Amino acid sequence: MQMHFVFSDNVTLLFDIWTVQTLTGLLLSCVIVLMLTVLYELSKVWKSNLLTKVLLTLPLTPDSSLSPSLISDTDANVSSTCDPLLTREPLYSGESSEPLGSLPVRYTSSTCRWWFLHSSLALLHTCQVFLGYVLMLLVMSYNTAIFLSVIIGSAIGYYLAFPLLAKYPKPHRL
Repeated sequence: MQMHFVFSDNVTLLFDIWTVQTLTGLLLSCVIVLMLTVLYELSKVWKSNLLTKVLLTLPLTPDSSLSPSLISDTDANVSSTCDPLLTREPLYSGESSEPLGSLPVRYTSSTCRWWFLHSSLALLHTCQVFLGYVLMLLVMSYNTAIFLSVIIGSAIGYYLAFPLLAKYPKPHRL
């Protein structure tokens, strides 16, 4: 196996069943790799938006407390229009109308919804890691066309995904 980039239409990608021997096969493989890379970039935005939903539906009890590092001054007043599907009920301490503690009031939804979103986030993270390793192995084929497909796919994916980041205000800092 060569340890330098080569321009060749004869390459084996990932498994023996994905062996390319023609220029047409190489071009088709490049398109597939490009689409996988775009999907990877879109999954990063999807994960960020899903993380926002998970944090907004985090079930709180009167004796639980949020870490101040999770909430910044600029993010303290999260708009109730972040996700219109969530039902929001403020948590209050006792009979008083004062919010719980000195931290901003966080709203809760059902625990079942939080577990569903959290499980979805874990599944998405697993798929994202898998796809990242597949792309890494494709680059390690040392085929220049495949490498360029990953780079161009990453650029296209980021270009398409970046406007989607503004869909939800982010109450977290990662």
